Formats: sequence, C-alpha cells, structure tokens
Amino acid sequence: MTNTLHTAGQMPVQFAELLPTPAATAAAATTVKNIALFLAAPFIGLVYAMALPFVGLVMLAVIGGKALVKAPAALQALVAAKEIALFLAAPFIGLVYAVTLPLVGIALIARAGYKAYRA
Repeated sequence: MTNTLHTAGQMPVQFAELLPTPAATAAAATTVKNIALFLAAPFIGLVYAMALPFVGLVMLAVIGGKALVKAPAALQALVAAKEIALFLAAPFIGLVYAVTLPLVGIALIARAGYKAYRA
C-alpha cells in the first residue's frame, strides 16, 4: 500500500497533507474545552449559590465553637450535652445495628460460600 492518494484527473496527494497538524488538533481541543466550560458555568454557579448558606453556617459554628471552648463552664455544658445526645441516640443506633448486622452476616456467609465454590 502506498502513502499516495490517486484521484481521477488530479495530482497525487500525500496522506500526511490531509491529516490535521498537531497545532490544529490542540486548538480544536481548547475550543471544545472552552465550549464545555461555557455550558457548565451556570450549573457550577448554581452549586456555589446553593452551598453558600451551608458554608456560612459551618463558619459560624467553627467561630462559635472556638469562642465557646475558651469558657470552662461552656465546656462542661458541651460535655453534658454530648452525653445526653448519645443517650438519646443509643436506641436508634442499636436498632440500626439490629437491622443491618443479619444482612451483613448473610453477605459474609454468601461470600464464604462463593469462595469455597471457586476454590
């Protein structure tokens, strides 16, 4: 096979002349990237706008927490609140374990059976 393209009544053309240059390929890739960013920009802005209140609340909590830790009485109140929260959450955590652990056990038994089958 030759590297020349022969057409009726025309001069032979080398295949390399028909291929795009590396600079043209890079320019096309940059253009496609710019178009994709142009189309995605409103959605990226929407995500930022939706996340802004949560970021503000986290910053408020961090600043308030730093100020709260400096007061010894507030630290004792936080420890007590943590213990109360864990006491109230314990039944729900136990319920989650009671519901999910049998499923985990079934999955582990099935995995062991599959490994024994494959061995």
